[in-house]
Amino acid sequence: MIHKLSFFSQYGQFYIADKDAHADTGSKDFWNNEAFHNRLAVDDGILGVSIENDEAVANVEIELLPFKPEEKDLSRFDHIVEESLLIRSGKLQILDCPNSQVEFELNLEPDWYRVRVSSANLTKAYQEIPEDKYNIKIWRESCSKIKVVKKWNCS
Repeated sequence: MIHKLSFFSQYGQFYIADKDAHADTGSKDFWNNEAFHNRLAVDDGILGVSIENDEAVANVEIELLPFKPEEKDLSRFDHIVEESLLIRSGKLQILDCPNSQVEFELNLEPDWYRVRVSSANLTKAYQEIPEDKYNIKIWRESCSKIKVVKKWNCS
């Protein structure tokens, strides 16, 4: 099932997190140079997703899958990045920034999950009605390092 969300989030980011995560997203180490380059910040139990538009609107689709999806058509997206996330609490949350208000919650078995964030229409983020979208696919998978599947060249 695909869950569609549209919510207000400031500072060009929103979060995908374990309900019990206690990471410091305001730390200079959270959005370091590598995180900006990857468009994804990482800390224990939380991922920071970079959004492109100035209106601070996050248009997000979330899908829980039984196994790793095969992405056949990379041309649909501008940027694709994957990272592992440990869900200890049994609840994955989508949070706004800076208030960390819960925009969506999904019950999951406590375990490691792989999260793929596919960003689309990034060049259309600065229109009167921004069209940038963020597709999130989640499946159970053992921990592995961050992987940029497709890099957006914004120039």
